[in-house]
Amino acid sequence: MVTISGVDVTGPRTSGRTVTAFYGISYAKPPVGARRFRPPEAVALPEGFDARTYGPTAAQNQYPQAALALIDNPLYMGEDRLNLNVWTPDPQGQAPVYVFIHGGAYRNGSGATEVLDGASFAANGIVAVTLNYRLGAEGGIQLDDGTSNNMLRDQIAALTWVRDNISQFGGNPDHVVIGGESAGAMSVAALLASPKARGLFHGAILESGAAHNVVAQEGALAVGRRFAEHVGAEPTAEALGALPEETILQASAAIEAEVAASTDTQTFADLAGSSMAWQPSIDGDVLPEHPLDVLARGEGADVPVLIGTNQDEGSMFVTGLGLYDSATPEQLEAAVRAGGARDPETVIRLVTDEADPHPGRSLTTFMDLWKFQLPLREFVRRRQASSAPTFRYKFVWPSPSFGGALGSYHMLELPFVFNTVDTDAARATAGEDLPGALADAAHGAWVSFITTLNPGWEPYFGDGTTTTGVFDADGLRIVNDLDEATFTAWQDQR
Repeated sequence: MVTISGVDVTGPRTSGRTVTAFYGISYAKPPVGARRFRPPEAVALPEGFDARTYGPTAAQNQYPQAALALIDNPLYMGEDRLNLNVWTPDPQGQAPVYVFIHGGAYRNGSGATEVLDGASFAANGIVAVTLNYRLGAEGGIQLDDGTSNNMLRDQIAALTWVRDNISQFGGNPDHVVIGGESAGAMSVAALLASPKARGLFHGAILESGAAHNVVAQEGALAVGRRFAEHVGAEPTAEALGALPEETILQASAAIEAEVAASTDTQTFADLAGSSMAWQPSIDGDVLPEHPLDVLARGEGADVPVLIGTNQDEGSMFVTGLGLYDSATPEQLEAAVRAGGARDPETVIRLVTDEADPHPGRSLTTFMDLWKFQLPLREFVRRRQASSAPTFRYKFVWPSPSFGGALGSYHMLELPFVFNTVDTDAARATAGEDLPGALADAAHGAWVSFITTLNPGWEPYFGDGTTTTGVFDADGLRIVNDLDEATFTAWQDQR
């Protein structure tokens, strides 16, 4: 039991470990009704708060059935969705804190999945936190009345809660590392650039995401107006908040599909053709300007960063969704043009094996490089003059699941990083008999970075070198100049 602002909070001890977990702790009022599209509001916990079960997950449409073969995404119903989970080794301690932000393209996911269980971090002397935040239109819509970036506002509210309360769980509020995967990593990049998040964390980990997924205000407002038009309501938080939840979820999905299929930059500006209609946007408040520009100017330069990707990031979005064999040259060209390549013909040539051309393979390569590897490189380059180090990793172990067709796919590192390889969810997606040496190495590097702000190898661009920690079946190896030839070949295309 711990006490927060005079309220006793009870949580269970994790079986077989000297770890205590607290689930579903509210960090803001339920975002329903009039609050659905409003910034998060602080909440007082009721007397005797029971934190023995996960709280409700954010309102969302479930993943397509094909994706559920790869992704564990349990949904818990209820209104009190802005909640977080805490695992602690000792409520009386002063341990470093790790706050993890889940991915899901800003439309799916939660902090309550089996793979994201923080008990192993706690067993290694770290207070671990996962959280839920608003998704879809509720989290990402921007409106002319000032509504914007609720997903980031929720995350900042959770970090503020951590600053004010984590000492009651044995955590040190002056040693907080934030991390995230995919959209969670994109959120971390945005938080590094947000003046409203400054001082709330002291280190950052970005897994398979960087700072490119932020849109200009024009496109975000256009999508917000189109959403309001679709549901037949005024484009205000008040009017949209009066709609039934099911209407909002259906409209979110409809607008996502419309934006993804659109080539109309006159209507949707830089969001036309995007697979992520709801993502952080420049709003003059939470994000006054693009994170890449902020990073280049030196903001967040005092925060050490660990950033990396997996070897085959694109496979999940092509092969995993059944698109590999059906892909056409026209679809490849459309994807390249929607990505904004400066010279689409050159990009298509770079991703195509001239001796054995295959649109599905080319599309996979493009997705991997354009969406993940190149944004990582640009993020690191913008931080090159930072006073704090930037460390790079790459996860290359190929999963045997699905006949090995996906390789080292997007999200595969998570059960190794969290050391949850023995869970049913990890075995169902990553495969049976997962390599223990890899789990020890990956989890150990994260524990090291969270604890010391150094994962155990030299910084990328440190002393002019490009050092990368590479994770494979045997564990960790250190490599210099990894992928540099590829980065050089692509440097003028983005």
